[in-house]
Amino acid sequence: MLVDICSFLPVVESYRARLLGWAAIPGYFRMFAKGLSRFCGMEEAEFRVRIENRADSEIREFVEEIAARLGRSAGDFVADMDAAGYDVSVVFSIDQESTTGAPPLDHEVLARAVAAFPERLLALAGVDPNKADAAEALERAVHDLGLHGALMVPFLHGLPADAPAYRPIYRKCVELNVPVWIHTSVNWSPGHPMELGRPLALDRLCGEMPDLKVIAGHGGWPWVPELVAAAWRHPNLYIDPSGHRWKYLATPNSGWEMLLHFGNSVLQDKVLFGTDWPLMPIPLKEIADEARALPLKPAVIEKWMGGNAARFLGLS
Repeated sequence: MLVDICSFLPVVESYRARLLGWAAIPGYFRMFAKGLSRFCGMEEAEFRVRIENRADSEIREFVEEIAARLGRSAGDFVADMDAAGYDVSVVFSIDQESTTGAPPLDHEVLARAVAAFPERLLALAGVDPNKADAAEALERAVHDLGLHGALMVPFLHGLPADAPAYRPIYRKCVELNVPVWIHTSVNWSPGHPMELGRPLALDRLCGEMPDLKVIAGHGGWPWVPELVAAAWRHPNLYIDPSGHRWKYLATPNSGWEMLLHFGNSVLQDKVLFGTDWPLMPIPLKEIADEARALPLKPAVIEKWMGGNAARFLGLS
């Protein structure tokens, strides 16, 4: 089984929400121009011309143009999954509205895709801990809309992952028996502290809430040893290295050595495959092929690629 724990629903509304979210982070478009230009399907030079020193109205016009050009149906995405050999993809939304003003993707968009392809698509609802009704919004997303968990990006919320503001959401996750995916890695916005992605916050969180199912999104780099130790300590803490080229996990001095070593033994049941596609701007099949080529035991490869996620998510 091949399960992608971190992917993107490539419909018009998703492109619009994601791009407006990035545009609302000061300096982010410029800092991350190389990756975002590929996300938008254009050369970096053209991307910079379209976004640098532009008025907000021009940026919104650019976003609408990209969303209309690249947006496709959920059915088209599932066809891409079929062609690349993927069984299940977990798509998501992000809610950063209280801190950046960017409107989030409506959970209804995710719900329609999941309802149309319930065996192929799962969805995590982005919720904003700075909103008073965040826990209630998650409950509606799971109970009423059929979504499957929560997603948090602490650096966008201006909070460490174990901050009190998150606790009502986490308690709701435990109550609903659903996981939470938490951005745990470097961020590329100079105005947002890098330490808000540090895994030590998850060590504290999981120690205080051992029943909470946590996915450490993007693998904890550059603090990989901290995350490896935390995942070893806490049974319900899992590691998703998405957002990084999988081939680099086996590259000497890349910072991933400890995950590759212990992920082949004591943590073999705790690593989940993810793509962060299309921000990772290579084909889905190529991403999976890179992961499968890692120097791991064959049985461990199968766990990483889908066996662990199937157990974690309760898939048949």
